[in-house]
Amino acid sequence: MQKSHSNLKIFITFIATLLLFSPLAMPSSAAAQTKSFYWEQFDVEMTLLENGDIDVVETQVLNFSGEPFTFGYGSILTGSAGNNDNITNIQLREGDLNYVESSSNAPGTFELSRSSSEVRIDWYFEPALGRRTYTFSYTVKGGVIVGTLDEGSGDQIFWKAIPSDHPGRIQDSTVTIHLPKGVEPQRYIDDGTYLIEGLAASNANLVETSASKDGRIITYTLLEPLVPGQAFEVRVQFPHGLLDIPTPDWQARQQNADVYGLIGLVLSGLLFLGGPLAVLALWYTRGRDPETGLIVPEYLPEPPSNLRPAVVGTLVDEKADMRDIISTLVDLAQRGYISISENKAKNHVFTLVNESKAGLRPYETQFLKDFFGRKTERKLSEMRYKFASKLPKLRNMLYDELLSEGFVERSPDKVRTTYVVVAALIGVVAVVAFIALIAILPEEASYVGCCGAAALGITGLFVGIVGRFMPAKTAKGAEEKAKWDAFRNYLKNIEEYQDMAQAGELFEKYLPYATAFGLDRTWIRKFATVPHTPIPPWYHPYGYGRPIYHGSSRPTGGSGSGGSVPSLPSLDSAASGMAGGLESMSAGLTRMLNSTASTMRSTPPSSSSGRSSGGFSGGFSGGSSGGGGSRGFG
Repeated sequence: MQKSHSNLKIFITFIATLLLFSPLAMPSSAAAQTKSFYWEQFDVEMTLLENGDIDVVETQVLNFSGEPFTFGYGSILTGSAGNNDNITNIQLREGDLNYVESSSNAPGTFELSRSSSEVRIDWYFEPALGRRTYTFSYTVKGGVIVGTLDEGSGDQIFWKAIPSDHPGRIQDSTVTIHLPKGVEPQRYIDDGTYLIEGLAASNANLVETSASKDGRIITYTLLEPLVPGQAFEVRVQFPHGLLDIPTPDWQARQQNADVYGLIGLVLSGLLFLGGPLAVLALWYTRGRDPETGLIVPEYLPEPPSNLRPAVVGTLVDEKADMRDIISTLVDLAQRGYISISENKAKNHVFTLVNESKAGLRPYETQFLKDFFGRKTERKLSEMRYKFASKLPKLRNMLYDELLSEGFVERSPDKVRTTYVVVAALIGVVAVVAFIALIAILPEEASYVGCCGAAALGITGLFVGIVGRFMPAKTAKGAEEKAKWDAFRNYLKNIEEYQDMAQAGELFEKYLPYATAFGLDRTWIRKFATVPHTPIPPWYHPYGYGRPIYHGSSRPTGGSGSGGSVPSLPSLDSAASGMAGGLESMSAGLTRMLNSTASTMRSTPPSSSSGRSSGGFSGGFSGGSSGGGGSRGFG
């Protein structure tokens, strides 16, 4: 069965003249509250013409009480909103008085205004109290839903004779439909009765239906009063082809919308599923590291190659981040280029103790240049807001290290940036497609534009997310990463593979790698409880002497026999004279790393990058019942 077509009901709304036009004669609140009305009778007579037009006559008998009513208005939905092509021949009379169309607002006149979705009528009359009868007549163009020759189908009138938004009680109502000569309603197959229906307030028992002997006159009678919020709908269906009725424009648009909608939803669904799947397939084929077949043990107790910590950290996660920069600082200090001390004001002081650039990688030379400039000593407080602008170049130089070593074919950062740009372009296309589809598609199919644009937008979002994981290594890079992963596992779980009492010398030796792996905190905590762990010779917290070495040479540690180089003090011995002991010493080292990372990446508050904080870690189905518009009395 096809969906319903709504009747285009003019509903009268009256507004008292004194309320609207006479502020000096405003009624009292009590008087205003006594104004009321109801319908004694609301009859609708509909005549179907052979060309498919419907002549409608509404006879409304109202009973007014309280202050007089002098003004009324009503609206009729048109187009897709009202399931009709147009409303014409609007006439109004009260008894023998025929209202004339005019914009004078004088009693006995009415004024029409039209928009793309409704026709509005405003009319004016002499003050009215008691019983008044108003008769409206108009012609509905394209008000018949045209069916097909298929079994069970047919042409039909589906009419909302009284919409649910009527503002008062309707005591009685009769709706009559007249069909042209030779046209009678279809019959139900099971019992042969006419295919006619009446429905009030979603209850068929409130309406009695009957038909004349030839079936051309169908009557629907309301069996009990209709209260506000209850609608009165009627329906009659007759065989398709008995009348030469063209398909209404609104129905053709709806049919096209259904086709567009089906196609659009299918395409949107394919894009919604296919887009992300295509992105996943792209990652599977191009974003994964190649299988090398290399068998690597669970752990390696020493670095598998001579790669510097910052390059290792960049290789493992394909990101040159802050912990890689800090690992460079620690690595250069461990190799005798920098010493770090803490003054009385708890400010860390960095000293360049070896100005030779021999043996340094390009990014290390650049780091020293950016960090110290032309000075040989820097306070950490001097670095605030001054080093963050140097980070992009250092990161790019670390990516260049991966390229020069043959670990990647393209800079991971450039790969990620490419996919971000592609995701943004897809987002722009989604917005443009949404605007274009809304403009091109029929109004009824505008939701297709939303679905298509949403599916495209989700695909773009997926590209942006998956793009973060698209950088891939070469076979050489994958093998190298696997080895360094085994070394990282050793550092992470060193107490499982090593007697910690004998591993103290590894603390400072592998601290730069632990920093690059994001294990610096746990690494320091592990050795904070191990007696006789040598303190890093390049780190001197406040309260513990002066730096042990300056210049290009540094002690090697240990208790060498007869050597002139003194043994390095341990964490516990160095901390013995400090408040808080060993834990305080290790906490101070961690705090130094955290504060250095925070300061080096800090930017002014007005900068778009924000202020750095904290440490680091790393076919057609029919129409529908419409109508509506403004309703009410006042």
